[in-house]
Amino acid sequence: MTGLRYFSGNIDRFMVFCLLLRTSLSQPERRGTISVHSAAMSLGRPFETVRRHICALLDQRVCERTRNGVTLSEAFWARADNWKQLRYAHDCFVRLIADAVAQGAIPVGPVPPSHPRRLALTDGVCAAVDLFLALVEANRLLCAEPLDLAIFSVVLHANYRALKADRALSGFDGAPRLLPRHAVRVAQVARALSTPDTTVRRRIAPLTSEGGPYKRTVGGLLVSPDCLRHCGGPDETNSAKHGSIRLIIQRAGAAGLSLRDPTSAYCDGRPPSPEID
Repeated sequence: MTGLRYFSGNIDRFMVFCLLLRTSLSQPERRGTISVHSAAMSLGRPFETVRRHICALLDQRVCERTRNGVTLSEAFWARADNWKQLRYAHDCFVRLIADAVAQGAIPVGPVPPSHPRRLALTDGVCAAVDLFLALVEANRLLCAEPLDLAIFSVVLHANYRALKADRALSGFDGAPRLLPRHAVRVAQVARALSTPDTTVRRRIAPLTSEGGPYKRTVGGLLVSPDCLRHCGGPDETNSAKHGSIRLIIQRAGAAGLSLRDPTSAYCDGRPPSPEID
């Protein structure tokens, strides 16, 4: 949501920026470069689409050309507000790992020998970018386009927040179940993603039929329980697509993220959950 606000809801441009950020950080002095062709191949997007977004980022002085390719610009690194956003991205990744460890979703193994003292900011940012891009790739069967996955994520998050608040107020026990009062309106999803309302409605329309990822109610959208059961199933497909995510977590651990105490890696503290208003 934060990244899409920065790029006025243009998720393709955000993904191109993320790849440039990751590439820049891959070399000393943040000078890693990538060609337009390689960027298009890495993202699985058309060459002309990626070229157009890089040209826009060049015009905004977010990135610059070198004889070896494209990298983020000195002007980008000189802005204090950009570093603040990078710290936020780092802390979002740490929070995800900390919550997953607390829920038992990530096993805590033995501490490796010569373990670094703390996850560095740049390593955390790289992990956050890697995770974002891996999630887009891993969920292509569910959401063919990145914008569809962003919409699905907002609907899922809003449904969960409403369900959690409902259970806290009601104090009832038993298995949680999404009800119409937990739905989120399309207008709320569009605002959260800084995306036109008509665009979100057009993307959602073909996905609310029988077997689709959404259930439409009078109050808005709910994620389909059948879709959630399939996504969380312990089958070979899910296990394979989560392999890259496990690798990202392992690399973060090797870089200094302690799974025994992941909260020690925060730069500015645990970031709050996004509000869907």
